[in-house]
Amino acid sequence: MILSKLGNLCTRLDFREANIPAALCHSVAAILAIFSMVSTDWILIEDMSVRNGTLDFDSIQVAQFYMKNSEPCHSIGCHDFWDAVRFGGYIDATGKTHVAFHTPSRVLVDCITPSTANYFYVLIALCFVISATSSLCATMSLLPPPAGFLSWLRNNSILEMSNMMLTLCCCTIAIIAQTDIADERQDDIVAIGAGVFLVCISGLLSFLAAMASIRQSNRKTRMRRIDNQRLLCARSLRSWRDAGRRPEDVRPIVDFERYLDDCTELEQTSAQANPAV
Repeated sequence: MILSKLGNLCTRLDFREANIPAALCHSVAAILAIFSMVSTDWILIEDMSVRNGTLDFDSIQVAQFYMKNSEPCHSIGCHDFWDAVRFGGYIDATGKTHVAFHTPSRVLVDCITPSTANYFYVLIALCFVISATSSLCATMSLLPPPAGFLSWLRNNSILEMSNMMLTLCCCTIAIIAQTDIADERQDDIVAIGAGVFLVCISGLLSFLAAMASIRQSNRKTRMRRIDNQRLLCARSLRSWRDAGRRPEDVRPIVDFERYLDDCTELEQTSAQANPAV
């Protein structure tokens, strides 16, 4: 039963309408979205105390005393949130509270807060949706679906516009996360990293794929219109039976009004010659 349905679906697919440029753009967009999910460089942090030579070694020793495997925080990415994480903290001798972010491999102190973690979980979800949607778009660009909902999505570039909106959401959330980290580390430089640019390029490729799809759709519509005009101009305005007997009735479509006027006069003459009883 299932195999027969798959066979019928394959026979209904038209590979002549495959859009190779759009498929390539969608494939690269999906790969970039996956790379952004495993990237560790969404947010870059530069410790100004190291540059200025005012690094407090005592605070580092205290952090390592309270939190083993603690290390300086230089970059944050979605890859840091794939494993099970937990938050902790301690209060130093001056009474200041420090937040610790624990992963299986390292501990980051005064770098990531629970709200920042929530932002990155949302980013992971959005990147996953972008990669899945781009993969579906690439498949539909190579294997155009039959008439139906999927065909409507493909012809109107709905999924491409959705990916562009998701990319905009990713950039907005990344900026919010950057602001949150900058508030936590006010003396350091916090900047956007490569992960955000990967998502932006993915959204740009979705836009290019949408343009390629629209261009192909317009070209098919134009070619279909030209074929219809060619058929109409070469076909008789009367039936083929009458055209065979009276070739003079074979006229181009531009004489359509004159043809209708002649037919009207002919009908009136016939009605006068043969009045109804």
